[in-house]
Amino acid sequence: MSSAEAHIRSFEHDGVTYRFGMPSAEKQRAVLFRLGKYGVEPMIRGLALAEVGQASAFMVAGGIVGTMLARMPEDDFNFVCDSMLGKLFKEGVSTPLTMEDFSGRLKTYFTLVVMALGSVFEDFSQLLTLFQKSTDSVAAADSSQESASTQPSTGSSGGPA
Repeated sequence: MSSAEAHIRSFEHDGVTYRFGMPSAEKQRAVLFRLGKYGVEPMIRGLALAEVGQASAFMVAGGIVGTMLARMPEDDFNFVCDSMLGKLFKEGVSTPLTMEDFSGRLKTYFTLVVMALGSVFEDFSQLLTLFQKSTDSVAAADSSQESASTQPSTGSSGGPA
């Protein structure tokens, strides 16, 4: 596998295979900081639980999008979406997809954002999955997707760029 191929990820959703270019390390860090401001732990826990088969990845993605929409100001949410899917392609097509290609299907677009997050940050979820298996805490972790200590968004942003 070439170096360029190592930065291309693919996943399937609703029978369609999508490919996307991984965001740069700087963008990945900026995304993590933005997610961290709004409680990244429940989001990564949800992705990890989907990986161990405790929940449908589609259902988990919907919950994560709901959490992101409820907590994140629009500019931070847009940054995450643009960073994750800035280089999105449908398998076999050489023209990149944009959000406009999902008009009337934003749920699909947001689900793809979460699936891209899971792929880009798989090292975080794999560590959490191993921890949960070793401590037998999968059932306890599944009891709540929300953390009571996480404060709601004030609507302001200003995360790292």
